[in-house]
Amino acid sequence: MDSEGYRKTAPDVFNWDTVQLALKAAEEGVYCWEIDKEVIHYTDRCLTMMGLHHHEVAPNIFTNPEQTIHPEDLSFFRHELQRYLNGHTHLPMRIEIRLLSQTSRAWRWIRVNGLADRDEHHRPTRLVGVWVDISRRKTSDQRAQEERDLFRTLIEHIPDNIYFKNRESRFVMANSATARKLGVSTPSDLIGMKDEHFFGKEMSDISRREELEIMETGRPFSSRIHHEVWKDKEETWSQITKFPWYDREGHLKGIVGISSDVTKLVQAEQKAQMAADILDRRNQALEKEVDLAREIQLSLLPYSIPSRVWQTPDTPPRLRSANFHHIFAPSEGVAGDCFEVFSVGDTGVGAMICDVMGHGIRAALIASMLRGLMEQLSGLGSDPAQFLASLNRQLTRILVRANVTMFASAMYAYMDLSTGTLTLSSAGHPAPILLSPEGKATMPALPRSMALGLLETTLYHNTELHLESGSKLMLYTDGLTEAANKEGDELGAGRVMDELEQLAPQDIKTMILGALKCAGHFTGCSQLSDDICLLGMEYRDDPIPEETPAEA
Repeated sequence: MDSEGYRKTAPDVFNWDTVQLALKAAEEGVYCWEIDKEVIHYTDRCLTMMGLHHHEVAPNIFTNPEQTIHPEDLSFFRHELQRYLNGHTHLPMRIEIRLLSQTSRAWRWIRVNGLADRDEHHRPTRLVGVWVDISRRKTSDQRAQEERDLFRTLIEHIPDNIYFKNRESRFVMANSATARKLGVSTPSDLIGMKDEHFFGKEMSDISRREELEIMETGRPFSSRIHHEVWKDKEETWSQITKFPWYDREGHLKGIVGISSDVTKLVQAEQKAQMAADILDRRNQALEKEVDLAREIQLSLLPYSIPSRVWQTPDTPPRLRSANFHHIFAPSEGVAGDCFEVFSVGDTGVGAMICDVMGHGIRAALIASMLRGLMEQLSGLGSDPAQFLASLNRQLTRILVRANVTMFASAMYAYMDLSTGTLTLSSAGHPAPILLSPEGKATMPALPRSMALGLLETTLYHNTELHLESGSKLMLYTDGLTEAANKEGDELGAGRVMDELEQLAPQDIKTMILGALKCAGHFTGCSQLSDDICLLGMEYRDDPIPEETPAEA
């Protein structure tokens, strides 16, 4: 059809019935305000928005807005309406207001669109337009804003520096503590900037390499001390934790960093070197106390962990078991690492490993406290996420009362022998290494959650795996994967997994010893620089051997 034919037939197609049908499909109401006559006409959809029936008289929202429009919107509505009517624009009027339903007395958000007819003196004679119900969008916007406000309030009241960087290592969000540290007026001044704007090249390169590794491997690091060399002020030191930042769909967006200023601590250590003679006498006494604390700490740990065995009710029955082996090696006299294994119900067993921030007696005290809390909460052991949430609440309350900033990463595994199901939940801890019966090493993908002791209301998540007989699981602290050689390269989980695949251990003890030997070979020494704790579990599902006549 040519354009001339289309113009002739269009009025027949787009008649009033067609327009009404289209408006019903769009759920929009139409109004016509004859200004000179002081008469307004509404379609049924407009009446519905006001909670009225078609036979009821509806108020004119333009001349009597106080009858239908929210009191907080009245002044704004009158101003915008008058500004449009007095203007000479050809653009439509758009005003968002809350409208009262005369039936339910509830408020709904609508957008009033309009276009005025004007006489030869540009005076408006008629205003025609539509009402659009925007309540869902407004409610969604308000909820999103509330969540943003809540998040901003949280990070603004945490004394540590918290920041988010994109995949180019540019700042996209930070709290005020970070802005103060970097010497800018507000957190928004940091957006788009990199570390190189503040630090020397060597320091900036180190930070960029770390963040690239985190984004490539998905593995975080925690409690790492950075020597910060600035462009325009004195050097400082910070204790830094970084981990990958994912969106809701699991796509990598960048990294999240948390740092604490430990400059005074480091400077105190440097000054302490000048008083070596005095410290030597004090250290002798301290070493005795540490040795005693070490003996107490080691005495609280089991020499060996008994297997958890359950006989199935099948015919013929089978024996399902969870067998354990562990290694606990403090880098100093006492350690901030700890672990616990305990029975859960008739068919389950829970295994947990923790890594407290820092080292030494302070970390060891927190570790001992965690072990005590684990025993109290063992009744929740069948739900790892709930178990970690309860443990986190109690630890956070204790630290707040003591006015201490500490945290601990943790990994909890619950094995249900009745189903062969392993449930994992992480609190900012590296994922465990799982070795299949065929000898294939993997790291289960686990949701990221905050470490214990930082935020009382932190939520944790469960991940379930069905294990085959002969599967082996190793929980570990970062003393294993962050063990470094003379060149400063870290061992990493990848090298440990390759070593275990080549070793093909036949039992859990061989697997755990193999992981420790891997660290020793890589670093070239037997004494590691960080606490190390390895906890292994092997799942077996075996038939019960038939009795021989002699045995019978």
